[in-house]
Amino acid sequence: MGKYQVAVVQNKALQQGKPEESASSAGKAEAPEKVSAQEASGAFDRNIRSQVRQVMELLGGMGRFVKPGQRVLMKPNLTGPAAWEKGVTTNPALLEALIELALEAGAAKVDVGDGTGSIHIGTRKVMERCKIADKARRLGAELLDLNVGPMELLKVENGRILESVKVNRACLEYDVVINIPVLKTHFITEVSLGMKNLKGCIPPVEKRRFHDIGVNQAVADLNRVFQTSLTVVDGIIGSEGLGPKEGKPVGMGVILAGENVLAVDMAAASIMGFEPEKIEHIRMAMEDGIGPSGIGEVEILGDSIEKVSRSFQRAVPSIPDKGQAKIHNFGACSGCIGCAAITISRLEDMGFFAEDPERRVEIVIGTRIPKDGSWRNGFFMGNCAQARAEGRRFIRGCAPSALDAANEILRCFQIEESPDV
Repeated sequence: MGKYQVAVVQNKALQQGKPEESASSAGKAEAPEKVSAQEASGAFDRNIRSQVRQVMELLGGMGRFVKPGQRVLMKPNLTGPAAWEKGVTTNPALLEALIELALEAGAAKVDVGDGTGSIHIGTRKVMERCKIADKARRLGAELLDLNVGPMELLKVENGRILESVKVNRACLEYDVVINIPVLKTHFITEVSLGMKNLKGCIPPVEKRRFHDIGVNQAVADLNRVFQTSLTVVDGIIGSEGLGPKEGKPVGMGVILAGENVLAVDMAAASIMGFEPEKIEHIRMAMEDGIGPSGIGEVEILGDSIEKVSRSFQRAVPSIPDKGQAKIHNFGACSGCIGCAAITISRLEDMGFFAEDPERRVEIVIGTRIPKDGSWRNGFFMGNCAQARAEGRRFIRGCAPSALDAANEILRCFQIEESPDV
């Protein structure tokens, strides 16, 4: 029997993520063929509520994690203003169900907090656009922007890349923190699950620093000094391909949960068709001893991984090499390739190239950039490209944030607008 328990429950009625189908699958004979949007949404939410309760009962109930009188912080994934149906942000109905269970367990207070990566939009606006704010307010939960407010400096003993890291003090003051990531791929970290979701608890300056020095190592170090009480992965609708924001939705109908974030991430990665020990930040966390040292130490409760698994498309981008945008790749890692491709995609989406047919952007990436290379309007991207930048435009990071990269290019063209992601 494994030391670390992870509960997995799949509800096939939720795989399509469409309230209409969920309502019909709730399946009463007298139900009309057509139901109102409100009725369909209500049935969908009830299915999620029931599924969340099943998952928690497999782990011994919410009372195992939340005691009467405790203050609870729910930490969803609100990386940007994308709808949950795209598999990018946490499903509001899942969050609502967890808040209800925490209150039933006797929590004195349950609040919702995150620090969005879309800093230019702001966490509170993202909460509104993702419909998280409505659910939270209905249940009396306060909304916290973890990008602002007092920060606590945590020392990282013998860290891989960090000596210390700032974490929003609110995350440390609650008795219980429940981590609610989404089942999705990521162009730098391969998967974005519970460990990666804790980046939302650090301020923007630290988010940028993680990209500057190496995201995988920094995420592993963060999880050594800041750990949550429970991780619940929203796999109702996940996303595959060029995540975390540009991926394609994948209907899974799965929710999984456990006390140890590494064990949950290992199970979730396995469900996505990855080998957990080959994912850099997960492997590092395994070596650092924050959880199981192998998937064999994880006991799966409920549905088996084999029953619910699906091979997710990896975050491998196509590289534009013609027209107004071109990427020159000289042996770059997947992180910088992904960042470059997403940057171009976001510029295209906001009409950057269409507004002026004469605009040209060239991005140069890799470890083997030739010394005699000459690129008009070239942006050297990624720490490995710094040696060849030689006074030219350079975008720091390992790998850089695609949003920061797009904003840097826009500034060079004297454009104040930012991508709406």
